[in-house]
Amino acid sequence: MKIFFLLLFLLGSFPFSSAQAAEKTGLLWKGVNLSGGEFGKHRRLPGKYGRDYLYPSVEDVALYATFGMNVVRIPFLWERLQRQLNMPFDEEELERLEEVVEAASDENMMVILDPHSDGKYNGRLIGSTQVPIAAFEDFLTRLAVHFKGNSKVAFGLMDEPFKQPADEWAKIAQAGVLALRKAGVEQLILVPGTLYTSAHRWRKRAGRFSNAEALSGLKDPLNNFAFEVHQYFDFDASGTHSTCESELIGEELLSYFTQWLRVTGNRGFLAEFATSKNPLCLVALKQTLAYMEKNADVWLGWTYWGASAWFEDYMFSIYPPDPERFPQAAVLKEFLTDSEVPEE
Repeated sequence: MKIFFLLLFLLGSFPFSSAQAAEKTGLLWKGVNLSGGEFGKHRRLPGKYGRDYLYPSVEDVALYATFGMNVVRIPFLWERLQRQLNMPFDEEELERLEEVVEAASDENMMVILDPHSDGKYNGRLIGSTQVPIAAFEDFLTRLAVHFKGNSKVAFGLMDEPFKQPADEWAKIAQAGVLALRKAGVEQLILVPGTLYTSAHRWRKRAGRFSNAEALSGLKDPLNNFAFEVHQYFDFDASGTHSTCESELIGEELLSYFTQWLRVTGNRGFLAEFATSKNPLCLVALKQTLAYMEKNADVWLGWTYWGASAWFEDYMFSIYPPDPERFPQAAVLKEFLTDSEVPEE
């Protein structure tokens, strides 16, 4: 198996077999990141609520439900929710998160819980002496206790780990999946890779292995997981520039990962992607969404980055979801027809 993946890595692409594709009518989930709980205007820890960070309101959630979206990804900081490792959650912070989850559930929207801490806790890597894997398992176990009873909640393991080598991150991710299942979680789990979980870096080595190699053997007792990737379309795929490389850049950057999903029998979720109002980027955005629809046998859906009352003039913002003010929202709207939360 290792030789197989090494050959594919060197060749730069996977063989395509339509016979391996399961029939599915379209993407299940289409929505947005409702930002603010993770950083807001500042990233002070723990920070003062309402000054340094702010969760989306009930009204914010309703805006995007009315717009036609059926999923929201809710970023928050592990360090704010659990002020000390292996200790109970901060009650006020937990109440804020629970309020957003309840608001989305009331709108019949799926909620993706997104610990937005980049594979770290207070600057220390998960898997280090200061933040052992057991502490990460403890955090996820406590999160499970509060949200495993809500069928509309999906559990993201962690946002954009980037320092850990791929094989080390694979061990951490596997431990996280098993911790959630042991705690009674039956819902979907989203598993990121290292290297910021970038789709176009999926075959790039981080240490001795790539995500494609290290994560190919991940096991879930319930087989209810998907690999979470992020993808931006500027020249370095960082999401920090307003321009895009080409109209088809999204398809080009997602193609390897899409084929990897199909060959390995896995599913994917595009949890972060975005473009500015640049005309070329708007075409690229539309082409990317169309590409995912064509490959809905392996893609579960997407959440656009992003929306927040504090985004102000942020180039990717679609807050509020006004197609006239934000042409990105107009493009997204074209793909929201008949978007409903699937029944369990």
